Amino acid sequence: MTTREILTLQLGHYSNYVGAHFWNIQELGFDYTGTKKSECNSDILYREGQNTKGQITYTPRLLLADLKAALKTLPASGGLPDENIQEDFHWNAIEKIQEPKAEKNEFLRDIDTKAASDVISKKYTLENDISTWTDYLYTRLHSRSINIIKDYQHGNENVSFDLYHTGKSIWEQEFGETFSDKIRKYVEECDSMQGFQVNFDCTDGFSGLALSSIEHLVDEYSKPILAHPIIASYFSDNNPTTQEERDISNIKDTIRLVNIAFSIEELSQHATFFVPLCTGDKGWRKPGNVRAFEYLNYNSELYYHSSAILASAIDTLSQKYRHKSNFYTLSDVCTDMTGFGRKMAAASLGLPFAMNESQYLIDYLNTNTKPIYTPITPSCKIATDKIFQLITVRGIPENYLKAPMKEAREQMNLPAYKCNNVKEMFELYFQANNFLSATNVTVCEQPLELKTPYPQIFSKSLNKYGFISEESNLMKVESCPVIAGYHNGTFLSDMIEKLHREVSRIKFAKLHKFLEEGCEEAEFKERLDKLSEFKDNYEDDFEL
Repeated sequence: MTTREILTLQLGHYSNYVGAHFWNIQELGFDYTGTKKSECNSDILYREGQNTKGQITYTPRLLLADLKAALKTLPASGGLPDENIQEDFHWNAIEKIQEPKAEKNEFLRDIDTKAASDVISKKYTLENDISTWTDYLYTRLHSRSINIIKDYQHGNENVSFDLYHTGKSIWEQEFGETFSDKIRKYVEECDSMQGFQVNFDCTDGFSGLALSSIEHLVDEYSKPILAHPIIASYFSDNNPTTQEERDISNIKDTIRLVNIAFSIEELSQHATFFVPLCTGDKGWRKPGNVRAFEYLNYNSELYYHSSAILASAIDTLSQKYRHKSNFYTLSDVCTDMTGFGRKMAAASLGLPFAMNESQYLIDYLNTNTKPIYTPITPSCKIATDKIFQLITVRGIPENYLKAPMKEAREQMNLPAYKCNNVKEMFELYFQANNFLSATNVTVCEQPLELKTPYPQIFSKSLNKYGFISEESNLMKVESCPVIAGYHNGTFLSDMIEKLHREVSRIKFAKLHKFLEEGCEEAEFKERLDKLSEFKDNYEDDFEL
């Protein structure tokens, strides 16, 4: 079997929150005993290496970027003892010296001193102990993974890294040369590379940095690029109480809005396929109301909570091109989802897939009247007709499919009773519920594992396997079934129209910071025109 490697780029503070959960899910799912069947080929996202003592290391094939002081206790060398490749040591050593000393929380201290099994079985209350994504990062990283922007400090409001053009400028300096060299080294290690997945904050300077990275990938490598422009669930200025605070919030909202628009316009030119993500329903101007998941109790103001939801979605959606038994590749995903020039799609998530513990899937799908997933793309309501969609379902045991024939009774009158597995039943469900649509379903046996330090945000109505219990549950939810999807269709025209309309209302003369960074009015208008042209790809009706 060829490895089909993928290199992940992770750019921005909130995206690193998402990434910390994503890599934790991967690493804590590894089985070192050989007793558990692994469905994913971990070599797609991970690489095997060797440290200076000759010890074997296994680390994410990852390049991430953040600002100075964002790492807290994590050394810029990645956290593995003696995992310093000589060619990268000088750069990382400088960064390590600049990081302020900070004290580790209980979880991080336990990682250093206790066995992994003891750590993941222990209950922590991390909500009060987390000030950055490294406070709950279980995974250790390769020495070239971490890249710090030295000219800007995390949390410094006086000199903020908040403009698209600032990120572009940073790339053109030493950072871009160093970062692209690290990309090359990772690529040269690969035997049969699938492509790149790029997750980035699209509301600040990391938008420009990410798009510069993507342009470089397009110029240097003929591989597909799947991008997730990410909008945080909350910003510190979202709840102003005075007129001065409202004025400041409006200015910051405007800057974020322009950064988002520039990101989407340029992604439409360079990315192979991209899907905006946010746990807020609006995204433009402010994240908006919290996306509701019936059996989740999460605080959108805590990045530790909301980022776990997005990480769960990305992990589930990426099963499509990481599954051992599925030869579907990243290129196939991009090809299937981007017809008619529609490079942008929406994403959905059902976390958990809320079945009763004593219920069969056939009965649930037949009687359920609620949507089985929630949109996690801003400012859009996913249509049910004339759409292309890739659906991934995980964690529904085959014995939950339907009743045995001698107990089936009314079930036998349903067409779905002829389905022999979970995949067939979901295919029939979407065929019946989505008119003139094409749906590709992937089914994974294993559920999403919710090991420490995944936040404890699940309802007490769930049993430890994530199914709705008939009794109140005092046990920790250890895993849960999940459904997630990518969806593309004409319904996205309205989403782009909302963004275009909001940005068009902005008077360019008031964008002082953009003017100072070299953005001219002609560029601003040209980007808006291109965004409008991109929207036209979603206007025409089509038939399958």
